[in-house]
Amino acid sequence: MTLVDACCNTPPTNAQWQPTGYDKILANRVNEQECKVYRNGPKDSKRGLIALTDIFGFHPTTCQFLDLLAVANGGFQLSAPHIFDPMPRSLLADRPAMMAWLDQNADYKKNHIYEIIRVAVEDLRADGCTTFSIVGQCWGAYLANQAASEEGQPFLATGGPHPSVTNIETVKDVKCPLILLPSKDEPDMIPVIESVKHKNFPVESFQKRFENVGHGWTGGRGDWSDPEQLKAGVEAIELLAQYFAKVSEVAQSSK
Repeated sequence: MTLVDACCNTPPTNAQWQPTGYDKILANRVNEQECKVYRNGPKDSKRGLIALTDIFGFHPTTCQFLDLLAVANGGFQLSAPHIFDPMPRSLLADRPAMMAWLDQNADYKKNHIYEIIRVAVEDLRADGCTTFSIVGQCWGAYLANQAASEEGQPFLATGGPHPSVTNIETVKDVKCPLILLPSKDEPDMIPVIESVKHKNFPVESFQKRFENVGHGWTGGRGDWSDPEQLKAGVEAIELLAQYFAKVSEVAQSSK
C-alpha cells in the first residue's frame, strides 16, 4: 500500500468554518459501540449520501466541503460517520508511524467500517432516502471504494477528491461507477477509470484532474480563504453533486 508523499508530510491548516450540520447518535450500535454521524442537507431529499473524511476528521475545511455538498444540485441527506479521531500531527513525516495509526484506527475490516456505513445507510433510509452514493476524501475515498466493492452494497456511485490508495487493483471489484477528482499530487487516474469500463455501469465513470491544487484541498489540508482552493473546491462540489444526482435519476428512471 502506497500513500503519496503529500499525504504523509503536509500538515492540516488552521482554516475557519462554522459548521451548519449537526451530530446524531444512531439507534443501532456496531461492535457494541455507539455510532455517531454528522448530518446535513434537506430532510425531504430522497437522495442519501454517505461521506467519509480524511485522516484529520471533521476539520473546518472538511465541514465546509460537506455542508456545501449537502445542499448542492437540489441537495442530499448527507451522513458522515465519526469513524476515528483526527490523526495526531506529530505522526506527519513518519510514514511507518502513520501506517501503524491507520492500521489501528482506520482499517476497513478491523475497525468495522462497512458495518458503520450500513448502519448510517439504514438511518438515511428510515429518513426517507431511496437512493445512495458514497464519497470520501483521501483515505476516506479508499474506504468508500472498499464499501462499494461489497456484495449487495447499496451505492450507485463511489469516489471523491484527492483519493488515496486508488488504483486498478483497489477498484477491481467495485459494483458501481467511480468519480475521481485527483489533485496535482495523485497519480494519473485515467487508467483506473479505463479499468472499470468493461463493467458497463448505467453511468460512465468520470475523472477530472485539478492541477492547481494539492492533496487534501477539500479536507484537512485545505484552506478556502485561498481563492484558488475555493474555486477548485466549488467546482469539485458541483461535479460530485451533478454526478450523484445523475446516477440517482438514472436508477429511478429504470424502475
